[in-house]
Amino acid sequence: MSWAIIADSSCNLRDFHPTAPDAIYRFAPLKINIAGTEYADDEHLDVDELNRKVAEESSASSSSCPSVGEWAELFRSAENVIAITISANLSGSFEAAVMAQSMVQDEGGHNIYVLNSRAAGAKLELLVEELDRYLAAQNPTFSEACDYITKLEQNSTVLFSLSSYENLTKSGRMPKMAGILANKLNIRMLGTASDEGTIKVIGPTRGQKKTFEKIVAAMKSDGFAGGIVYIDHVANESGAMALKDRIVAEWPQAPVRVVPCGGLCSYYAERDGFIIGFGWPSTQDGKYFTIEE
Repeated sequence: MSWAIIADSSCNLRDFHPTAPDAIYRFAPLKINIAGTEYADDEHLDVDELNRKVAEESSASSSSCPSVGEWAELFRSAENVIAITISANLSGSFEAAVMAQSMVQDEGGHNIYVLNSRAAGAKLELLVEELDRYLAAQNPTFSEACDYITKLEQNSTVLFSLSSYENLTKSGRMPKMAGILANKLNIRMLGTASDEGTIKVIGPTRGQKKTFEKIVAAMKSDGFAGGIVYIDHVANESGAMALKDRIVAEWPQAPVRVVPCGGLCSYYAERDGFIIGFGWPSTQDGKYFTIEE
């Protein structure tokens, strides 16, 4: 049986190569509109140039989700398809994918499951990698794979450590007063994903050391005790590597991946932003999702 792991481009993996036999990875680009020009968030996008244009443009900019047709084309690429989207409360991507699911399944020959990640960025990367590892190690049925990824989604989350909030507050994706206050005080704000898949503010942080300590404390509070961690960054690789060192100092066996943000996540996380994705043991069996190698 052939497998396709598909995410929209809020997942910042661009050249991921699955290890599972007969599996492919594809992503559906979202779009960013700046001054009437639309930019597809694909592997050809110059993210630094996009960020420069956003910063220079005084008029409102926006983003849009992949179309039903774009999702449908991707869904036809394998017999078994698991698609992971940005939070349904942040974008119409999930709704468009569900519509495409119905269309393609009516054609026959495809099993399709669409998962609402209730997040963006690093959590989707964690889901993609862990799903691939599960497919490679377990050779599951389609139903088993759907059950696995659903449980993994429920036991993983993201943290956002941002220094600018203009685009999030303008788009209504972050509480307006929290964003205005953080911008005026020139402080980082630490946030997480709510159960509904919206951005929930944890609190302000000042200075890199205190920010990292607060991130580690939040990870512990959520139940993290090891496993894969993704750190997405917006033009801040040195800061991301320093955060990686702090996480590894706390959990020496944790594999930590550092990934630059694509267009959509750069647009919302803005300069120097971090998105951290991680999971914790299943409450049912007490085991980590990462499969032992």
